[in-house]
Amino acid sequence: MSVYQDAYYLPEFTYEYNKLNVEVRGPIHVVAFNDAANLNAMSYEQMAEFNDYLKKVRMDPDCRAIVLTGEGRAFCAGFNLNDLNLEPPVEEGMGRAQRDYYIMQTICSDQAVNMRACPQVIIGALKGFAIGGGLSLSCACDMRVLGESYSMQAGYLNIGLTGTDMSGSYYLPRIVGYARAAEALMTARRIKAEELVAWGFGNKLVADDDVVEEAVKMAEMCCKNSAPMGLRLTKSSLQSSLDNSFDAQIQMENRNQVLASQTDDARRGVVKMNPKMREDVKAHPENYAFRNL
Repeated sequence: MSVYQDAYYLPEFTYEYNKLNVEVRGPIHVVAFNDAANLNAMSYEQMAEFNDYLKKVRMDPDCRAIVLTGEGRAFCAGFNLNDLNLEPPVEEGMGRAQRDYYIMQTICSDQAVNMRACPQVIIGALKGFAIGGGLSLSCACDMRVLGESYSMQAGYLNIGLTGTDMSGSYYLPRIVGYARAAEALMTARRIKAEELVAWGFGNKLVADDDVVEEAVKMAEMCCKNSAPMGLRLTKSSLQSSLDNSFDAQIQMENRNQVLASQTDDARRGVVKMNPKMREDVKAHPENYAFRNL
């Protein structure tokens, strides 16, 4: 256990799960839903593990970016109906709304809540189906690399429920505009990757086999071109901009910039830009490299 963890009584940052595979590539985590046989549909076990991961990784100083993907031919096909209890409630006086749906919806939506609270950049490496909650998890990523097979659909609308949950109605209009979000969420048609890139939903469109590595390249660029604290504060500012007024956002930017300026990384960065230090920077680049938190 490091001094950092010991001082703050933090656990070891180990990520061992059944329905979630976490591959650590230096400062980048490649996180994959690994229930391919069920199209990575959200079981209670999978959701509990993903929520646990997101809460834990927030405090991991070595992780700077996360690539989120799904194994097999789907990113996430919504809720796993094998976990939906349709039997009458066991406890007297407790209906299904209290016992199943409210609890289920809270567990489901906590994934989007925890993705937003996660200070690391989250880049979706998305291919195959993204239905219902899978659509919402796609929206909650900061950036998205789409495989050619990717398609999303507000599938719950087809079974008598609403087309909106798990933050989808919050993020999607902000990503693609109200009219296109309304088309996606009200018609429940399956929208394919090429059209989604044209809408501005995807940052890149690549072959399915390349989707993870392209997302990793984007994550590497984020890590290479930024200091750890600066990158985290940038995500914080961008997320706040979705709700803030202009004046509040300017104040947020000012505070974050002043806060970042007090880090050792900012000091090294400013010194590195000094023309008088050019030769020393070339001779000793390790002295000017950004460091982890």
